[in-house]
Amino acid sequence: MEWLFKKTDWYLAATVLVLFACSLLTLYSLSLGSATGGQWFLRQIVWIILGAAVFLLCSFIDFRFFSHPAVIRIGYVLVLALLAAVLFFGKTVSGNRAWFAIGGFTIQPVEFAKLVLVVVLAQYFSAFNIEIWRSRHVLVTAAITGVYTGLVLLQPDLGSCLVLLGIWFFMILVSGARPRQTLLFIFLFVLLFLAGWQWFFSDLQKARIVSFILPSSDPFGVSYSQRQALTAIGSGGIFGTGLGKGTQSHLGFLPASRTDFIFAAWAEEFGFAGVLVIAGAYVFLVARVLRLALRAESNFVRLFSVGYMTILFLHVFVHLGMNLGFLPVIGLGLPFVSYGGSQILTLSVGLGILNSMHARQ
Repeated sequence: MEWLFKKTDWYLAATVLVLFACSLLTLYSLSLGSATGGQWFLRQIVWIILGAAVFLLCSFIDFRFFSHPAVIRIGYVLVLALLAAVLFFGKTVSGNRAWFAIGGFTIQPVEFAKLVLVVVLAQYFSAFNIEIWRSRHVLVTAAITGVYTGLVLLQPDLGSCLVLLGIWFFMILVSGARPRQTLLFIFLFVLLFLAGWQWFFSDLQKARIVSFILPSSDPFGVSYSQRQALTAIGSGGIFGTGLGKGTQSHLGFLPASRTDFIFAAWAEEFGFAGVLVIAGAYVFLVARVLRLALRAESNFVRLFSVGYMTILFLHVFVHLGMNLGFLPVIGLGLPFVSYGGSQILTLSVGLGILNSMHARQ
């Protein structure tokens, strides 16, 4: 245990603790003056403690364990079963049947699917890195990704579908895909989008995409939340309105302030200075993971690092895009900040694996 303490990347861990602190400050603020708001703050503390525990556990385990073929097969099939089961036994929230309700907590299987997909693809691409450009490898990995994506599309969770496809896209590019294959990927993505619009997207998701293209089409409907988010961010100024003094979030004008629009709630109360804190934390976090990827002694370490960075980047980029109004609202939380146990546990597991890689290289 002493050896692990010395080898741990404490810069990485400290950066995540800063993001956790931002999360708890925002949720605590939202609980002020609310009869039920305190439960979200307390639950988030529980999730953070569990996240710290799985981080330490995964740091202690040799990262090569996670790349063992038997472990990968079991993990992939188990998550596949969860994604199928949630369609029949899951809880529906905002039109998406994507959660299992267990007591007062909810579990979202697609968050586990993202990390498992990174592990599966990292192992596959590292095993066939010399010939990954061959069509059969492209098709096999596309099928591996497509099974997860198809089940998530049935929920329907458009945001997570884009993350799963993004993981495959960026990892296969880093693995050595040829330029013409990249163009083919883009073409196939467009076809998938058109098919989703025709058969899978809900009316609400279509309305959100239309409101993104034509912001003034429904100012009091799907565009309302983004307008309120922009109002909240703008009212924050340089140093914010102060803890517990955000009018948009506390008076109920800002919807989903604990999840989809937590960045707007944070920016309103802590201003541009607070935004710099969160932005700096994410930049530093990605830089540490990139540092590990560049120093990697094996393809599996390099590719896993790229996959983990992809999860972080897509979540942060889309979340900020939703809050700032340049992307449609597709329901992606801010990593380590938005309320949600599934995402915290998944990201903490991935962080523990990265720390194990850092300690053993």
